Amino acid sequence: MATVDFDDSFKAKIQYLARDDQHQLVKPYYLYFKYDSDLARTNTTADDRFVSICNARKLDIPSSEMFSEWGFAQLRVDCPLTPEEYWYSGKVEEVLYPQYKSIARSLFPDAARVEILEHSVSKDPKTEGFKRLIKRSQIRKRDPRWLSENIERHEFNTSQPSDYVHIDMTASSAAKCSIKRFNIHPKSYSRFVVVNLWKPVRGPVYDFPLTLCDRRTVDFASQATTMDTVTRDFANENTRIYFDEKHKWYYWDGLQADEVIAFIQADSEAENRAGVPHTAFDDTRNSDNKQLRESIEARVFVYFD
Repeated sequence: MATVDFDDSFKAKIQYLARDDQHQLVKPYYLYFKYDSDLARTNTTADDRFVSICNARKLDIPSSEMFSEWGFAQLRVDCPLTPEEYWYSGKVEEVLYPQYKSIARSLFPDAARVEILEHSVSKDPKTEGFKRLIKRSQIRKRDPRWLSENIERHEFNTSQPSDYVHIDMTASSAAKCSIKRFNIHPKSYSRFVVVNLWKPVRGPVYDFPLTLCDRRTVDFASQATTMDTVTRDFANENTRIYFDEKHKWYYWDGLQADEVIAFIQADSEAENRAGVPHTAFDDTRNSDNKQLRESIEARVFVYFD
């Protein structure tokens, strides 16, 4: 249960990675697909903790300063798409992606090149292919059965909120992705940064909002470890985080559809020490909210000469 404090922060439960001696010998992994084997789906264990989460709307900090120092910030985006149009990748690419590139260039004025990772082909939502489109375009629509029934994440037709503390990419996996998706070798540039742009499809968001950790409060050398996440189609290396009481968590209360959260995922200059740990959390103060979360996110690759 969330408890409100006088400074507009409250306690809520989030899921860290539990420390395990075996991870010194065997890399953590999670398998996100059905398979016929006795192999365990994961060799990790959750470490649920109640942490204090502060409403970032109460902070008097310029977004440029917050992004530069903390690794994340809330910005505005003028997107005339209806909630239904977000499901069509062609519409999203036409209307939203140019604005996302502009946001990236405003955050990094010296950028030489900006590319957006998610690209997919429009499908009729009545077709089976539409189910695959949902996952590729990173649209998340929470299913009311998620976390309440014994259904694995990969069994839902839509991507569910990520309910564990993580950073989506390591610098190494981002470099491999750059080569595979854009045919851009990171060594062609002096530096590259991956930024996540996350926004609601419908606002305001009270159902499983996004919370982010001030990266300055994380000791990555002792509190982070890499993990392989494997689907039937691809494998990715992300970063998982161990709990520490010094971590500082923030969210934006009632995020609207014209607001976007920008946060760092990877930076080639800082290797695996620049990303922002983040997760969705159950804000039990709004348990009677009927609007299930719908959100869209894009990973933007920014290159520098």
